[in-house]
Amino acid sequence: MDELQKLLVLLLLLLLLLTLLMQMQMQMQMPRSRNTMFTKVETKLDPKLESKAEFVPTLPQKQPTSSRLRKSSQAYRETLNITEEKPPWRKLLYLKQPYADNYTDTSFLSQLKRNTTVAKYSYRHLVNDFMLIVFYISCILIVILVFVGIYANKWDPMSPTMASTIIILPSFLALRLYNASATHSLYISFNIKSYLLITFMLLIASPILKSLTKSTSSDSIWAISSMLCVANTLFYEYSAVQVYKPIISTNISLSNAIVLASRLNTTMDVFLFILFAIQINILLPLLDASLRSNMKLRNFHYFVMGTTFVVVNVCIWQLLNYQFLIYWLSTTLIILLLMPAYFLSLQRYKNELQGPWDIAKPKLSKNQ
Repeated sequence: MDELQKLLVLLLLLLLLLTLLMQMQMQMQMPRSRNTMFTKVETKLDPKLESKAEFVPTLPQKQPTSSRLRKSSQAYRETLNITEEKPPWRKLLYLKQPYADNYTDTSFLSQLKRNTTVAKYSYRHLVNDFMLIVFYISCILIVILVFVGIYANKWDPMSPTMASTIIILPSFLALRLYNASATHSLYISFNIKSYLLITFMLLIASPILKSLTKSTSSDSIWAISSMLCVANTLFYEYSAVQVYKPIISTNISLSNAIVLASRLNTTMDVFLFILFAIQINILLPLLDASLRSNMKLRNFHYFVMGTTFVVVNVCIWQLLNYQFLIYWLSTTLIILLLMPAYFLSLQRYKNELQGPWDIAKPKLSKNQ
């Protein structure tokens, strides 16, 4: 019985193999049967050939020309797998395109721009810009040095305040009149009224400002004043803009003047020192900005800066010693000569790229 079972299993396997071979042979012969059509024709002419048969090719029936062309073109496309040409890719989110969401076109980097907004500076232009830093630091130092003279050397605050008032206030008003037309006369009078109003308010508030930091130690006052001076230097409006609005530096300058004035002895000293600080730290930079914006009066801008620098050097020489003067002159040379050169050396490392990944800027017509 075991031998019979083995024979049956072998027969079944042979049958399976035969069926597989027949299927494979049929699949291989299918294209040939489609391309060539044969029919079996019996010959009746010769009785000897009755039992024989031969395959004679028969032509297919003729079809219309249009259908034949359509079928042939369709078969040609299917065999060669030719797809229709896609439209070029466009960078438009609202447009439905036959491309995948993560498609990257070959023209993606064609819009790449490098250092388009980088301005080319000259050494002379940079020196003129860095001169504004020296000028404003000089204004801050004048206020501090005058305070040292009043607080430590018992200077009369009336002298520097009167000198600054006689020089700065008429120059400021004359420049306003020069730049303004007849229609701006009301604006000039408004500025004069505002200045007088601030002066009287300072005179009234001087007793309060004198006792403002009475319970605070002098060391804390010096530390606060130092931080305010550094912040004033950092937040000043150094850019050459048409609208000059140094709001932050003005508030810091006034705060520094009030903090220092609270250490003085009398109410009049407090009033005069704050008025002097306002003229030097607020009105004088405003006058210089007006001169810089006017091309005809631009030479007076250099005169104002030179005069301020000389006054600082004289005050340092009188109140301190030559060592501090050397330190100040060395710092000035570093700011005016070395820092512009260092800034120019850093420009070669600037690499600003702009491409299609940036935010699109709308192009509006002139009529809109």
